[in-house]
Amino acid sequence: MIMDRNQADAIARAILEPDLEAQEQLRRKRAVEAHAAVEQRRRAWFGLGGFAVGAVVGYVGFGQVSTFGLAGGGVGVLLGWVTGRGAA
Repeated sequence: MIMDRNQADAIARAILEPDLEAQEQLRRKRAVEAHAAVEQRRRAWFGLGGFAVGAVVGYVGFGQVSTFGLAGGGVGVLLGWVTGRGAA
């Protein structure tokens, strides 16, 4: 018996379909991970900026760089988290 084009396409689809579903799941997983990495980097930049501002305020106003820097970094991370939650 000779196989026609429709039968060959159906067999190829049956063989390749599970692989295509696995590829789609992997693509979705990677997209979620990439989005999470972008959000982490954004929060880190907010934290770094907050640390810098807090350190300058602490140095100029109180002479305590580390305490105010850490407090500013914490506020920066929180601000980055809150602004990220509003955008999502």
